[in-house]
Amino acid sequence: MNPVREIIYPTPGYSFCIQYFDDRRLHFNWHYHEDIELVLIKNGEGQAHIGDLVKHYKAPAGFLLGPSLPHGLLSIGSLQGWIIQFQEKHIKYPNAPSEFINILNVIGESKKGLSFSSPAIVDCLPLMENLNSSNGLDKWLWLLKVLNVLSQDKNRELCSLLPHNQEVLTDRFEQAITQIFNEIDKTYNLEEVSRKVGMKVSSFCKTFKKRYGLSFIEYIHSIRINNAKKLLIQTKFYIDDICYESGFNNVSFFNRKFKEVTGLTPSEYRKRYREA
Repeated sequence: MNPVREIIYPTPGYSFCIQYFDDRRLHFNWHYHEDIELVLIKNGEGQAHIGDLVKHYKAPAGFLLGPSLPHGLLSIGSLQGWIIQFQEKHIKYPNAPSEFINILNVIGESKKGLSFSSPAIVDCLPLMENLNSSNGLDKWLWLLKVLNVLSQDKNRELCSLLPHNQEVLTDRFEQAITQIFNEIDKTYNLEEVSRKVGMKVSSFCKTFKKRYGLSFIEYIHSIRINNAKKLLIQTKFYIDDICYESGFNNVSFFNRKFKEVTGLTPSEYRKRYREA
């Protein structure tokens, strides 16, 4: 399913869009936009789809999503929190003050999505309350303070392995991985992929593990399971069809691998998130 392009309109009187939601349900919407998006969850839980990642989240939770990065959030029940969308050019510009360096670093990392630790989000919540109640320039300054706190979170994690921004698609290695992601139902072997990037198999395996933190086979299983998760939520396909559509060629292995990763069978997973 291709993501839908969204146009973001700023909150009247401001250069960015801010939404505070209290007792609101989020229904899955696979989309992207040119703005950076900051999501802070104060109460509630659900599922986040960010690039090639699908993960369960539970408050306090937070994500920073860069421009053009496909994403969608789903809640189990209602949520309380904030979604803020702002343009990269308002923070990242030539000759930006050196005091911005930490914020600029996380903005750069957000191109693959960032997930922040619970303690960092807890530190941000009082700042968000101040942002909520402020007006004019103060609202923007409170947002900078929130970004500064998040930029110092040493336990933040990248969400997506894939680059979704054209600026970073010049890397042959990542081009090959992107192609694999886009053709997930195709069978790839190490020799074929290694040839694509002009490396020997042993060198490719070492580089892949160092770069992405997991083996090539683990990555293939990961993106196939994540694709299956999306199809279970987004479609009414039979589970056997989802198995083959996601690149698995054995239903029993698919069911076993899916439960190993999620703790649920595919049918249990579909029921849980469909009811949400």
